[in-house]
Amino acid sequence: MAEAPALLDSVLSPDGWAYASAAPTDGDDPGRFHTLFGRDSLITALQLIPVRPDIARATLRTLATLQGQRDDPATDEEPGKIPHEVWERAPQRLIDAGWPVRDGGLRYYGSADSTSWFLVLLTALDDPPLAAELEPHWRAAGVWLARTLERGGGLVRHGPRVGRGGLKQQGWRDTMDPLDPDTRGGGILSPDGSAPQPPLADADSQAVAVVAARALARLSGDSRHARLASELRQRVAEAFDAETMAIDAGGGRVAGAGSQLGWLLWAGAAPEDAAQRLTQPDVLTRWGLRTLSADHPLFDPCAYHRGSVWPFDSWLGWAGLRAAGHLEAAERVRVGVLQALDRLGGAPELYAVADGGPQPIPIANHVQAWTVGARWALENLWDGRGAAVLDTR
Repeated sequence: MAEAPALLDSVLSPDGWAYASAAPTDGDDPGRFHTLFGRDSLITALQLIPVRPDIARATLRTLATLQGQRDDPATDEEPGKIPHEVWERAPQRLIDAGWPVRDGGLRYYGSADSTSWFLVLLTALDDPPLAAELEPHWRAAGVWLARTLERGGGLVRHGPRVGRGGLKQQGWRDTMDPLDPDTRGGGILSPDGSAPQPPLADADSQAVAVVAARALARLSGDSRHARLASELRQRVAEAFDAETMAIDAGGGRVAGAGSQLGWLLWAGAAPEDAAQRLTQPDVLTRWGLRTLSADHPLFDPCAYHRGSVWPFDSWLGWAGLRAAGHLEAAERVRVGVLQALDRLGGAPELYAVADGGPQPIPIANHVQAWTVGARWALENLWDGRGAAVLDTR
């Protein structure tokens, strides 16, 4: 078995789960996510299952203890929901922004997909004793998913945010405010520069929800969950075409081709032309997949979610292209990301692709956990497509 990645120790907590980022490595490293993030920690654990399954076990057990118990609009807590981020001592930037800090700490649940990733990871781990141990928690997560789909008219939606602070958009392209220039291009905007009306259904969260529904069916053995997974897959494939980033509150499509197509391919829930669109040069670069097409009116190669390249995101795109049979394009993604990381050094959160190749972005953490995991997974051809993903019936 291949060895664990060299930078892994810098992002592992004493309890065995991964911080979202390492602490700052030098004065130029923001290192701003050195804590437990549900989505990030779960994806990192999935990337490393073949070599470090203990990380998955620690992550699942820890997040289970933090699972939501009640409805709290201030923190976006809901029964069964897995948290977005947890700080023992909240950073001053979050206090200043009015986040729901209590007794100096923060337990915030504003994530549209961390609960889905919890179900995906537990199933991919394929550990029956742990699944039995965590049965109350995965069942509660399943109830949350069903409740969220019903509330969203058959899609996983997020927003509008109630109260001060927190995240207005809560898919992985999350942001406190997509219109705020201080977010440096975070979140999803319509091509005219306006913010799409919430509650928003982003393509990435739908992809993970499809896989989570399959995972729930495997965990429970309940045919009702299998039907839910099949129906959700069909609904998502029909709702999102290759040029759609999200669906707004009125059912309108928010235009924007980009790396979300890789997530849909990974989940087996993509529109027919998704792979072909993903491999066009405005999205597929020599160094990985752009989060947003270079032909989009709001494209910026340095923008956080509107043009940059994220290694973990490209890892899912590589896996999706490979699953769809586009092996040459998939290999371009895999080799390109690995070469970019070699050029840049470390495990950057994201980078720009412009003339001359990959370039660092000042806002990017220098050692991001899911970049560490993506490098290992790409080097060792692990696509994260466990039983929950492969069973696309």
